[in-house]
Amino acid sequence: MSTAKGNGQGRLCLLDLPNSVFAFLLVFILASVLAPHFFSPGNLSTLLLQASILIILSIAMSLVVISGGIDLSMGGVLSMCGVIMALCLRSGMHVLAAILVGVVSGAMFGLLNGLCVTCMKVPPFIATFGSMGIAQSIANTLSGKRTIYWEGGSHSAILDFLGGNVIRVQFGIEASTIFYVPFLVVLTAVVVGIVIFLFKRTVLGAYTYAIGENEEIARLCGIATRTWTVLLYIISGMLASLAALLVLIRTNSMQPTSGEWLEFQAVVAAVLGGNALEGGKGSLYGAIFGALTLYVVRSALSLKGIDTSATMVVIGGVLVVGMMLNELAARHEKKLLGKM
Repeated sequence: MSTAKGNGQGRLCLLDLPNSVFAFLLVFILASVLAPHFFSPGNLSTLLLQASILIILSIAMSLVVISGGIDLSMGGVLSMCGVIMALCLRSGMHVLAAILVGVVSGAMFGLLNGLCVTCMKVPPFIATFGSMGIAQSIANTLSGKRTIYWEGGSHSAILDFLGGNVIRVQFGIEASTIFYVPFLVVLTAVVVGIVIFLFKRTVLGAYTYAIGENEEIARLCGIATRTWTVLLYIISGMLASLAALLVLIRTNSMQPTSGEWLEFQAVVAAVLGGNALEGGKGSLYGAIFGALTLYVVRSALSLKGIDTSATMVVIGGVLVVGMMLNELAARHEKKLLGKM
């Protein structure tokens, strides 16, 4: 114990936290002070609800990025899976069967991405960018570029239930004074909790880091790198389909363009969370705070009446700042290792 303190390791607890934790605290405090009604119970509840979709996508993106890849298809896959599930519901299919069809569709696109990257040696950026276009085209074709609605009934009663709230506390008569926790937030927490458990408590996390650090060394150590890489893309596709389910429940409909730009925001959240694009380093917890940080920024800018297009400029700036912070953290870590 004394040795650790003597080396200064005891003073590095805060520095070991993902960059996004500090970014979240900073923007949250600034937004609470500068943006009107930001800290109101209603707005905080809405922020959590809106961030749920991006949290799931950022977790999926982080898994792939840590392994040294990237998944730009998740926005298109979200749109496609959502449209497929909505069409199944409109045809009268039971909601559980519709969800299964959507999840399998997402998994199949993940499999396609994984095989392109591992077997055909297509760079992940190109492979997933191409499949994003394919998935989005399928969504547009199946929906006729129109929003899909369905008639409620016993076959979709679960969606109506999940669209409700677990907790609802009213502090006043205005909507902004009502604090609520939707079932969708709880569902998001369950999905994220399962992924983090598998990442921390099974070989999934260790193998993902090993592949991202050096795929050849990982293979020589006995890790089936191709199989695990394909599996990570399959998981990413499945998580994108679950994010589509959240959109479906929240809006009681599905637009074929619901996933547009979400893959970009997922990359920003992952990078802001300390996930290096070259692989081998990152944090799932950091990605969660990265997603929350982005939605704090979006909420604050919206409350200030700033246009949506300007919000995307800010998000792009956040990506650049996140990459700079990752580089500074890497340099600091190298200096510490050099002193030991």
